[in-house]
Amino acid sequence: MKKITAYLSICFITLISCNGVEFSPNQKFRDETPQNVNKTQIEKLKPKNAGERIRIAVSGDTQRKYREAALFVDQINARNDIDFVILNGDISDFGQLLEFEGVYNIYSKLKVPFISIVGNHDLVANGPSVFRRMFGDFNFTFKYGDVKFVCFDSNSREYNFNGLVPDMNWLSANLKLEADVKNIVAFSHIPPDDADFDPKLRPVYEQLAINTPGFLASVHAHQHSPDRTYRPNGSNIPFIITNAIVNKAYTVLDIYNGKIETYPTTF
Repeated sequence: MKKITAYLSICFITLISCNGVEFSPNQKFRDETPQNVNKTQIEKLKPKNAGERIRIAVSGDTQRKYREAALFVDQINARNDIDFVILNGDISDFGQLLEFEGVYNIYSKLKVPFISIVGNHDLVANGPSVFRRMFGDFNFTFKYGDVKFVCFDSNSREYNFNGLVPDMNWLSANLKLEADVKNIVAFSHIPPDDADFDPKLRPVYEQLAINTPGFLASVHAHQHSPDRTYRPNGSNIPFIITNAIVNKAYTVLDIYNGKIETYPTTF
């Protein structure tokens, strides 16, 4: 608690001294706070024809590591092969507006769009209100090329394992191919084999993914450890857990010809 208080005090002093603006740790938004960022970023995606290669940089767990986040942005901006970035949860550490704004200000310098997913740390304190206003819904989908991306809240512990998160009804309705969609990739912060994912819903989600036509992979973060992949129930479907910005690492996902490959990267 002392560390949290000290951190917020530093943020408070810095904001006042640099900008002449008062800030409260309980504040949910300011006039300058961006809104509907995910919608805006998705609209910035450059057109992609069906069948073209899609390359994504997945970066989870920024959590006050602003220097590392800035280095990551420099890395992506130095490349010319990334279509967009997924910020796969734990944008903040304590669910504070100042943290969300700090990361947004860094990621907004990316030359490609970035799309953000809610993490468990984003659901503490005022985090839920801040995330919804800044980024949008916890569960959402978007299409790029002929791939459908299904992004969802899997932070079960934050809901006391109430059996409603992840929302299996919503997932069942959205993990479906459409007329112009050949493949599906899912993103959420907590991996199904993690203790923070509802153990009763793990087999339900895994089996739904396995049984979904065109499903390529389920991609997660949260564990702050080197990339790993598991395939449940003897299936060929990869459940990918990526490393973290806090470890100066990200993962490139390459989607082409109905297959997905991963390239762990450090900086």
